[in-house]
Amino acid sequence: MKSLNFLFVFQLILCSQLFGQNCVSGYVTLEHPEKWEQRVYLSTIELEENKGTYHAKTIASTPIAENGFFAFDQNLFSTKDQIYKVQLNPISPEEKKKLSDTIKNFKLFITSKDDTIYFNKAEALFKDYTTNNKADQEWQKLKKFEARYENLTSDFDPKQYLLETKGYVKDSLQILLVKLIGIKRLDDQNLLDKDIKTNPDYYLDLLQELKSSELDPITYAYLENKLAFISQELTNKKYQVSLWINGIAFFIIAFLTGSIIISKKRSKNNNYVPLSKQEKIVKDLIISGKSNKEIATELFVSLSTVKTHISNIYSKLNISNRQELLLKK
Repeated sequence: MKSLNFLFVFQLILCSQLFGQNCVSGYVTLEHPEKWEQRVYLSTIELEENKGTYHAKTIASTPIAENGFFAFDQNLFSTKDQIYKVQLNPISPEEKKKLSDTIKNFKLFITSKDDTIYFNKAEALFKDYTTNNKADQEWQKLKKFEARYENLTSDFDPKQYLLETKGYVKDSLQILLVKLIGIKRLDDQNLLDKDIKTNPDYYLDLLQELKSSELDPITYAYLENKLAFISQELTNKKYQVSLWINGIAFFIIAFLTGSIIISKKRSKNNNYVPLSKQEKIVKDLIISGKSNKEIATELFVSLSTVKTHISNIYSKLNISNRQELLLKK
């Protein structure tokens, strides 16, 4: 392990001494050089919004030496970490069609003008390289992790993938740009929307972290737009749920209020005691305008007896005086 680390450091030192102004350099090995353009093309990469792909913009090209060496000057690169692409093109569309299914002719990587990437001689194009860029090193870890899911089978478990990938992206990766790439990978598997709805706070915190970083806003505009859309969707759902709850509460209150009113009416009806024959006579005499003394004389009863009948009448009819009795007749 120590020897490998020493070799890596030695290569970087050697590369920096021989090609001090070169940020990206190395070798390409061509089995059939006559089928390829003898130039390496360098492009910047931008993640496209609302799509699971990227856009490449060619910024430079450099010739390939007879021994397969190529190099790009550090002035071509940004001072901030950015995704780049090196690519070798077939000499004709016909050759491109023949070679596209069998040979991978490009490599994506993260670097800045302060870093060094060196492509070692290898059997395949751009297969083996060393870099001192921490973001790219983390990205390579993520690629190795996801290699298990490149050829999905019928027993592929999306939930398990989400659990493992989400945990790796959130907990192990410390580089924001790579986190963003990993999250976009979740979206490519149609798993990101569900996870945002389940863990909105995590993604909102990540967005704030991205905004406070030195990353170009265009690199996380995709995530920002998706969060805005899903947040609005969640708000609308909460509003709909609130309307339903308020509506149900209104109907419950109305039902209970109606039940109480009906119950009181029934209670009054159930508590009603009919007037006796003598009480009905006293009631009619009162309504006809007779005084208590006149009623006693007409019925041949004492004044106190009339007062007792009147008291009973008031109690049974739930009234308190003659005026109420006259209104209720």
